Amino acid sequence: GMMESPSNSRNTASAAWRAFLSLLEYKCEREGTHFVAVNPRGTTKECASCGVSTDKPLWVRDHSCPACGFEADRDANAALNIRSRGLEDVGVGHSESMPVETALPTDTNSVSAKRVVEAGSPCLKEPPKAASRQW
Repeated sequence: GMMESPSNSRNTASAAWRAFLSLLEYKCEREGTHFVAVNPRGTTKECASCGVSTDKPLWVRDHSCPACGFEADRDANAALNIRSRGLEDVGVGHSESMPVETALPTDTNSVSAKRVVEAGSPCLKEPPKAASRQW
């Protein structure tokens, strides 16, 4: 009922949004993660890939960049832009230069490279097989 009131509905919505943000900030602090409030203005019109802004009416639900050809759902594009702005505010921007290629020796004295399991390995996603025991 309070949201349907023409005189105070904007203030009520603003207070509810602020309460949500303060709860989110509290939960992030409790879990040891970062909370950054970013300005969402223009995130649906800005391309998440190249940054070119394209005017489009609200009823257009897909983002298609005329400059780079990037296509995504309008909300997904906005979410990528908001995430990028948040990472920039924290100071975790992506470098513009090419990544440096590193090479490791095939065998070191302490650990053989053949025995290293990377974090993205499917071996870590599958539970270990139980060895059959005979008593």
